[in-house]
Amino acid sequence: MAEIVDGNNLLMSLGGGSRDVLLSELSELARRKRKPIVVVFDGPPPSGRGKVQHLGAVTIVHAAPRTADEEIVRRIQESRDPKGITVVTDDRGLASAARSAGARVASVSDFKQISTRRLSAGRETEREPGLPVSAREWEKWFSDERNRIK
Repeated sequence: MAEIVDGNNLLMSLGGGSRDVLLSELSELARRKRKPIVVVFDGPPPSGRGKVQHLGAVTIVHAAPRTADEEIVRRIQESRDPKGITVVTDDRGLASAARSAGARVASVSDFKQISTRRLSAGRETEREPGLPVSAREWEKWFSDERNRIK
């Protein structure tokens, strides 16, 4: 199951903050949920960047020349399992089109509420046992021959 987020819609509901901050939080959320998130923005990508970018388990899509709504519906229609997709948006037109294509829809407020709970959960309960937390622990972990790819 995947979530497709209407990026501009979510960003505006958060008061129009920074895309980088939003993407960082979504990346952390995807990691904790162990679930991919696709974020679709209207318009072309920033200069020098590709139309599709990856940030951990988050895929960032710049929809131009389509609109973000068109790109989201296209992705649902081309999916092998549209019922396994949840679209996060408050856009009524997009929500209706997503449902018609077979996806589920979550409001931005529902998504924010769930996300806030996940992100505020203690890091110790969310991380896998034995994985390093600090830079020093990572350095020690990578210096161990058993943890190297050969």
